[in-house]
Amino acid sequence: MNKKNFGLLDIVLILLFLLLVYLILTRVFGHSATPIEITLTVFTVLGGLLYKLNREVGEIKIGVSNGFQNVAKDMNEIKNKIRNR
Repeated sequence: MNKKNFGLLDIVLILLFLLLVYLILTRVFGHSATPIEITLTVFTVLGGLLYKLNREVGEIKIGVSNGFQNVAKDMNEIKNKIRNR
């Protein structure tokens, strides 16, 4: 079972999303949120999501690179064992 650990970035993004929902609801029903507040919150949430996605892609690239390095090392060990027979 995979456990999902929530980091600080996840918590901030969730809070910003809830703030965005609140601002939109107040704009629709109470007219208290200005469009610039909503726009800034939307761009902040999108920027945070892009940052998080970029970090995850970077971690995947590092994992793939390390995986291929391990495969190359294992192949060299197998070649050396075959040559030494």
